Amino acid sequence: MNMTREGQQTSSVKVARLLHPYSLALQAVFVAHDGYASSQTFVAAAVDGNEYLLVAIDEVLPKRANARYLVVSEDAALAVDLNDGSGSAAGSPATVGALVRLDGLPAVREVVAVERQADGQWRIAGSAGLDEGTLELNVTGGAVYALAIDDYGTLYQPNLAVAVGDLIRPSTFAGWLYRITQAGSLPASEPAWWDGNTAGPQDLGSARAEVVRYHRPLAHGPVSVEMT
Repeated sequence: MNMTREGQQTSSVKVARLLHPYSLALQAVFVAHDGYASSQTFVAAAVDGNEYLLVAIDEVLPKRANARYLVVSEDAALAVDLNDGSGSAAGSPATVGALVRLDGLPAVREVVAVERQADGQWRIAGSAGLDEGTLELNVTGGAVYALAIDDYGTLYQPNLAVAVGDLIRPSTFAGWLYRITQAGSLPASEPAWWDGNTAGPQDLGSARAEVVRYHRPLAHGPVSVEMT
């Protein structure tokens, strides 16, 4: 079990108690003397499939605590963040390198890291718009997957004012987007959209646009992260 305070590792001793969820009878005690980690081994037949209430406390002022229900069904690494309940992010800081290429060339896109926690729940561990660099994460010890997400564009709207670089998406999407190359307004009625067989900018109302391919999200993982 790994215990953090307000999303950070601290040196204060933390104690977690495993209770029967109804009688609140004490089942086990975890003491993190280093302020972070504690582990125990149990006979599988004694705990397998049982429900528990886990209550973790940090007595350093201002006191912090957390409680959660859990079902023990296999070996597990639990991550518990002790906070004041106002929604501080649980986990520990980490980083992962990111490199985004579009048709072989650097391209800034949204990169999102998601984490499958030990209890099976998914959470967003970090996100940033970049083409190459380091993605800052907050992780709880679960498996991390990285996704690169292309710009889905703005849905076509009649007479919409557009600027150079804007991406327009037809109401019936067929895998193509339209990048504005000359500012203006979109037509009053939706045009007959062209595909990649038509090269170069085309008239689009009083604006002009070129067709570009939309790339589906790309996922990698689990990826190795570096704790910081």
